[in-house]
Amino acid sequence: MTELLRLDDVHVSYRRGHRRIDVLRGLSLELEPGVLAGVWADRSAGKTTLAKVAAGILTPDAGVVLFRGASIVGADGGGRLHSEVGFASRQSAGVGPATVAEGIASTLLMNMSWKPAMERAYDALERTGVIDQARDRLEDLSDEERMRVALAQAIARKPSLLVVDDPVAGMGGDRRPSIMKLLRSFAADGVSVLMTAAELKELRGADRIWGLDDGILDGGIPRDAAPRTPGTVVPFPATGSS
Repeated sequence: MTELLRLDDVHVSYRRGHRRIDVLRGLSLELEPGVLAGVWADRSAGKTTLAKVAAGILTPDAGVVLFRGASIVGADGGGRLHSEVGFASRQSAGVGPATVAEGIASTLLMNMSWKPAMERAYDALERTGVIDQARDRLEDLSDEERMRVALAQAIARKPSLLVVDDPVAGMGGDRRPSIMKLLRSFAADGVSVLMTAAELKELRGADRIWGLDDGILDGGIPRDAAPRTPGTVVPFPATGSS
């Protein structure tokens, strides 16, 4: 199957004073259509950087990021999402003073008028389980509700690729499965989903898992195995075990 997304020898670094910090060092991955894949790593290991590079909103220092075989970075040099790519994080659900539905609709106005944009916003909020919060403001929502709003904002674009950064961070263990079930439903509809996580258990149910360590990935591990530490592959424990 032809990959939808491909990262090849991607490098990203930044400066901290006189030091250069290498965040991603020759990272490569491929993602096919309709796959739910996850990248697991310790916090501050580069997960968010990887997510932004994969979504095309951060341009790498070196390497290529291809979506459907073409560069995902537009002529503007990056910073804007490709029309077929959705990106979700708690920070991405920035709807300002508007209601949740109005904020989502406002992100669609380059391609449609206000009425169909609002209709699509309501459809997306219903899909992600927060239709009752459509008229609320973002600051009044819980962490989980904010994440669901961010997912609604992303899927309102009707993406082929959905990149989700740390979607269950800070949620109780009883709430995580519902988010994974939602992401799985997107993949079942043919959307490629790439998510990041800080804990191994957060990726239960993914089709493929990569461990991110020292700026590189340990290749796509099948669903029935996952890294205990980046670079190490172990089976998932049986359901109900600790």
